[in-house]
Amino acid sequence: MAEPGVVQAGHGPVEAVRGPRRARHRRRIILSELALSSTFSMTVVLGLLQSEELYSVPVFVAGWILNLAVLALCCTLPWSRIPSRWVIIVPLVDFVAIALTRAAAGDSLTGVGLLAAFPMVWIAASRVRTATAVTIAVVASLLVIWLPFLLRTEVLTLRGLIDPILLPIMLAGLAGFVSALAKDNRRRQDALRASQAALQESIDAGRDRERLLGTVLDTVSVGLLAVDRDGNDILMNARQREGHAAAAPPGTPDPDESELLIFGADRTTPIPPTMRPVRRAIMGEDLQGEQVWVGTGRSQRALSIFSQSMYDDDGAFAGTVVSFNDVTELLLALQAKDDFLSNVSHEFRTPLTSILGYLDVTLELADALPERVEGYLEIARRNALRLEQLVEDLLAINAGTFEVIPVATDVGRILADAASSGHLRAVRAGVHLVNRAPSSLNAVADPARLAQAVDNLLTNAVKYNRRGGSITLDASLGDDGLVIEVEDTGIGIEAEELHQVFDRFFRSPSVRTSAVPGVGLGLLITKSIVSEHGGSISVASEPGRGSCFTIVIPQPTR
Repeated sequence: MAEPGVVQAGHGPVEAVRGPRRARHRRRIILSELALSSTFSMTVVLGLLQSEELYSVPVFVAGWILNLAVLALCCTLPWSRIPSRWVIIVPLVDFVAIALTRAAAGDSLTGVGLLAAFPMVWIAASRVRTATAVTIAVVASLLVIWLPFLLRTEVLTLRGLIDPILLPIMLAGLAGFVSALAKDNRRRQDALRASQAALQESIDAGRDRERLLGTVLDTVSVGLLAVDRDGNDILMNARQREGHAAAAPPGTPDPDESELLIFGADRTTPIPPTMRPVRRAIMGEDLQGEQVWVGTGRSQRALSIFSQSMYDDDGAFAGTVVSFNDVTELLLALQAKDDFLSNVSHEFRTPLTSILGYLDVTLELADALPERVEGYLEIARRNALRLEQLVEDLLAINAGTFEVIPVATDVGRILADAASSGHLRAVRAGVHLVNRAPSSLNAVADPARLAQAVDNLLTNAVKYNRRGGSITLDASLGDDGLVIEVEDTGIGIEAEELHQVFDRFFRSPSVRTSAVPGVGLGLLITKSIVSEHGGSISVASEPGRGSCFTIVIPQPTR
């Protein structure tokens, strides 16, 4: 039988059930009482049909009427406003009704005593203790069975004592059994409710984390895409959805990766589907700053793409996370800067050519000029030539090419000339310049460009040195090729700046605030010259102790 209500013994009032639970509480009480009343009524009717003598016993019908009155009260009482512990009165009153009917019926209708099983199960299924339920069952059954028996005047026999004792024993055992089952069921229900509550709490926490993650991902200015091992999208933030839509062909609202408009660095050459960054990332390749252009026309955007593969506990590929950084404005700014430098360099070339031409003509008339004026003109011509060389270098850098013609060269003589030219600057700066290179060192290199590269290194070594410092120039031929070293005892370079020293226009913050002149092109030009030779240049430095630049130019095998 379903539990008719929540009954607590010795634990104080329990708050009334609210909302839908109130309706269920009321329904359980009515259905439980209705089951007893229906059986009670059928038993009474059958008893009246069996024995006409029961019509003359008012107590027989009184017990039935009391039970029907209890049913009527169960249907009308506002159980939501009645403390749940008072519900136990219902089955106790039912015991009284059954006892009255059983006492009046006597031996003519012995089955009435079995009706005591209904209120007993009701009590045993409630939240009273098992011992309490068994005690109530025993006492109630004794009242129902033994009280009428003890009121008789007949002499008790052993047989007469055995029959009445069976029902209390059966009801007590049934009460204990039902109470144990009810408690086990309640424990299961409590455990289930606790598990459901924990699950709901976990679901709510997961939803909160999902909302937080979604908000964070949609807030960042970087497009993010996560795919599984099969290339299916797991996650895509709002920024990436915008980028995906920008790369879609016109009239295709949801294209796949192979249909997207993705181009190379020239902005016009389509990248084959198998070579596209996302496809390569899905294949397990980790990308570092892969640059592409997406879309067409004025809405075309430049993306710098990074990816990181994911692996499961067994080390198997589980997918990848790809980030898309919009670098359109940066690339356009760099392009504008390159265009500006190119245009300015071209504009400088014409007046410089005119200046040099007039200086050359004037110097040809040196005999008619005062000696001091001739010296001034030579200084002006030398600086104009230097400016012209800088313009040519800027044009070459913007064009991405340096004309290098390697030939058999005496590198020792080139280094000696470079040291001789830098000696005057070193003396003026209070720096000691030492040339340890062999006087004759045959190698294959472009003599003019190599001299320019070494002169740039020596010039920097003088500018960024300190009075009383030293500069050492050295060279050798080995298995790696021609090796040239320029070492100084100057101010040095910070570790975090070493990777930037060969960048265009880079100058250390400490240098920019000093009086040391420069535009940040010398090392870039030097690196470009060395790269055109197929070689490499590196630097080792320690702040406060100096720097060492090393040029390595491979040589033809003999």
